Amino acid sequence: MKANFTAVYNRKDTLNNKGKAPIEIRMYHNRTRRYISTGIFITPVQWDEKREEINKKHSDAEILNYQIRELITSYEKLQVEHSLKGKPFSINLLSNKKTTHFNGSFVEFVKAEIKNNELIGPKTKLSHSNTLNKLLEFKGKPDIKFEELTYTFVDAFLNWLRKKKLAINTIHKQHKNLKKYIEIAIKKGYYDQANPCKEIKVKSEQKKRDVLTIDEIKKIKDLDLSKYDKNISIVRDMFLFSCFTGLRISDTTNLKTEYVKKGTEGYELDFITIKVNKRAEIPLYSLFKKTKSKRSDPEVILEKYYDKKNDFVFPKLTEPFINRNIKLVTELAKIPIKVTFHTARHSFGTYMATKIPLPQLLYLMQHSDIKTTMMYVNTSQELVKQGLLKVDWK
Repeated sequence: MKANFTAVYNRKDTLNNKGKAPIEIRMYHNRTRRYISTGIFITPVQWDEKREEINKKHSDAEILNYQIRELITSYEKLQVEHSLKGKPFSINLLSNKKTTHFNGSFVEFVKAEIKNNELIGPKTKLSHSNTLNKLLEFKGKPDIKFEELTYTFVDAFLNWLRKKKLAINTIHKQHKNLKKYIEIAIKKGYYDQANPCKEIKVKSEQKKRDVLTIDEIKKIKDLDLSKYDKNISIVRDMFLFSCFTGLRISDTTNLKTEYVKKGTEGYELDFITIKVNKRAEIPLYSLFKKTKSKRSDPEVILEKYYDKKNDFVFPKLTEPFINRNIKLVTELAKIPIKVTFHTARHSFGTYMATKIPLPQLLYLMQHSDIKTTMMYVNTSQELVKQGLLKVDWK
């Protein structure tokens, strides 16, 4: 019996937090059914159920449909090859089969992964694309094959970066990105060797993090912005909300009303974060709550904007607009350090590192590695030293 391969969409009838679902290849043979992901995510309106393909409402429909057809063709070709050789064919052979639709090209593989990964933001995609460009610049050719990814190749690439006198942390980032995509290739069956990046240690150096003190956060909170456009006040409130919760800018700007839960003790947030795809359960009622107040600081901001009729808690503003106006707000508050939205998350982590155990902080900030959480402890120690220097011991 000949195997049947079909593209199917949203098999589990579940959308991710961006309103998208995956396209998979359904394989049916001898009463056995298997599914293999294409790595492509689209919205329901972009799928043509009748034609079993992506419609023109997706800007890259033609390219993505070609990739899907190529994938199916590679499976059908394998079936024919087994038949010609008189070998039995089973779709179980394809579960971990290295498909050939990238023709052995690591470059094409990485480009497709960056393009189709819905879990990483624009800035992360830019960083990963930069690593790929550096690799191609080092190679001096428009392509890199999987078989070229050896220890010698990676070691030579890192030495090339060092000769260009790039910063230690920049080289560490390039190494980390390369290791990530080789690991993905291994898991998806495109690369059958050990990851050479794991055999090479690349140092990084901890940089001093600029964070806000509680007094500086209070200065921002107490600013009179009545003379300015209302969006400036919204930016200030979103920034403060991040100072009180540790949320990244992507999660703050995309905070949906459905993520807000109200219990007997107060408000909580429960959602999957955009950048790291981890669950965030944040009890707002327990954060920055004053003794005489019924509501915590983040709850006060939440109630100012929360409306069940709206899809999102905060009005939609672009990240560049937000960061431009955070600069204005902090200048008005006479904050002496350079501040971006991410300063709010750093400030939260640094302050909380002095208040709660590390495992709790790791969970609260959705970290995967305790080493990341430890950086906030080190920053807190520096703040303690600075504070002691200001003490008048007379």
